Amino acid sequence: MTAPLSATQLAGLAGGHGDAATVAVLRGGQLGRRRLLTVAAARACHGEPLVRQSLDLLTRAEHADPAAVAAVLAHPPVTGWARAALDGAAGPAYLAALAAAAATRAGLTFTLTLPRPADGVLPLPTVGAATGLPLDSPVRLCGEVGTLRIDAGRGGAHDDGVRIEAGGGRLLDAGVGGIGWLPVRRTTPFPAVEVLIDDQDPWRDCYHRPSAPRLDDVSADRLDRLTVEAGRWLRAHLPAHADALAGLLRTLVPLRPPPSGNPVSATSRDALGAIALSVPVDARTLALLLVHESQHTKLGALLDLVPLHRVGGQARYRAPWRLDPRPVGALLQGAYAHLGVAEVWRCRRHEGIAAAFEYAYWREQTIRAVRQLADAAELTEAGRSFVADMASTLRGWRDPVDGAVEAAVRDVADAGAVRWGLANLVPDPDDVERLARAWRQGVPPDAGRSVSRVVPAAARPALTVGGGPEGAVRHRLLGAGGPPGSSPSDQAYAAGNREDALAGYRRRVAADCGDVDAWVGLALSAHHTGQPAAAGVLTNRAELVRALSHTLPDADPLALAAWLAQPTPPVARGQ
Repeated sequence: MTAPLSATQLAGLAGGHGDAATVAVLRGGQLGRRRLLTVAAARACHGEPLVRQSLDLLTRAEHADPAAVAAVLAHPPVTGWARAALDGAAGPAYLAALAAAAATRAGLTFTLTLPRPADGVLPLPTVGAATGLPLDSPVRLCGEVGTLRIDAGRGGAHDDGVRIEAGGGRLLDAGVGGIGWLPVRRTTPFPAVEVLIDDQDPWRDCYHRPSAPRLDDVSADRLDRLTVEAGRWLRAHLPAHADALAGLLRTLVPLRPPPSGNPVSATSRDALGAIALSVPVDARTLALLLVHESQHTKLGALLDLVPLHRVGGQARYRAPWRLDPRPVGALLQGAYAHLGVAEVWRCRRHEGIAAAFEYAYWREQTIRAVRQLADAAELTEAGRSFVADMASTLRGWRDPVDGAVEAAVRDVADAGAVRWGLANLVPDPDDVERLARAWRQGVPPDAGRSVSRVVPAAARPALTVGGGPEGAVRHRLLGAGGPPGSSPSDQAYAAGNREDALAGYRRRVAADCGDVDAWVGLALSAHHTGQPAAAGVLTNRAELVRALSHTLPDADPLALAAWLAQPTPPVARGQ
């Protein structure tokens, strides 16, 4: 069998982009997959008359206008419905709506009767939705060349429905029966590229955050305007990402904004081609969200064609932007998405110190993620090549950044490693006891024999830079002063008084071995006070030093870390 993508095309994708021909292969793969899933889902509905009628109508539409059928089956929620139907959790009504939408777009003459909708709403994917339908009667769809009529189906009456324009879903005749019509809204982020604003499809809600109800006109117009502006910015500054979005983006799904008000976005393997997001405050933020999720879309579409890693696997890797362990597939997804994020900030790094920090931060964190992936046994041969090409792109991004920014980024990145280890890694009790005996006897530790187990703490997926020494450093760098409630040792560290900070962190750890901020401060201060070996152990094996401190309460944790660094460096710690 011929490979769907050449080695050159795979390398282009791994570098973060992918040319037009590559994107076309990914798009074709998704369409083919949805066609197969639609047929399989129809068969799972056990040959109901509505299924046969719907498939016949789809076949007629395919013969009349293949592009019309492709446009409907490319609708991202189709995957989620089909999967649910295969699991017995969805019926044929959505299939009938797909067929009617395709036939309407193809300009066919047809009649199709659908079951009464439970909520009085009948969506026609990519076209719109009829509302206010009676709950006690089926719905009849009557297609003619150029128009579609939606009736309640009461005794053959034809004056209680709506008539819409087949092409764009525009309402032509409201009728008198109280049935309403909500056309699908559209936006054009790039010339000749139309993207649907999907705020009514019943299968759009497949994200970790709830989708928003239908937007009011003001919000919809604002999202349209921001999308056009974001597309214009991407076309001017990051044309390769603009091309990928133009080829793969089909719908924008509005999400309910979180209580924090911070913008959020998401994609789903059950709806590739859709990007879900809360409406951000400006176009450049939207551009960042679009690139982030476009990377997930490209990688998801690629994984449907080329396996890059074994399926499943233990959640044992550290994603530098999260506090919970991740399986290799999730780490690869995150690293590839943040490769795009780092490139956006690379483009914006001259906007000020905050933008320079974002660029240096995401570059460093993505480098650390890719470094772990390079050693992952779960990768296939294609996956190893893919990760190597990602690493090559990152090596090329050695743009100079202000020294204070680089130092702050290292502090934040190292602090994340300490926090992750303390939250998720548990040393073997026998190893801890062996090392404690060696300490008491004054002999070398042979710490390389100790490997910690991953025992995930309670779910805390977001790694925020708020408190602790790294938070104080970041606040000071950005001119915001110290974060509210920061401790004297954190303030001393951020002000550059590293010896004073180290003394404070030592006292805090001695008083409370569970003080995570103090352990972070101990690691960072050791690095800046001429103790790199101890700092390395505290950064990469903090859980082991803490466990020994419990067993050896009179031992100085900094001295323990320095001792563990000799005579051999610590090995990888169960990641």
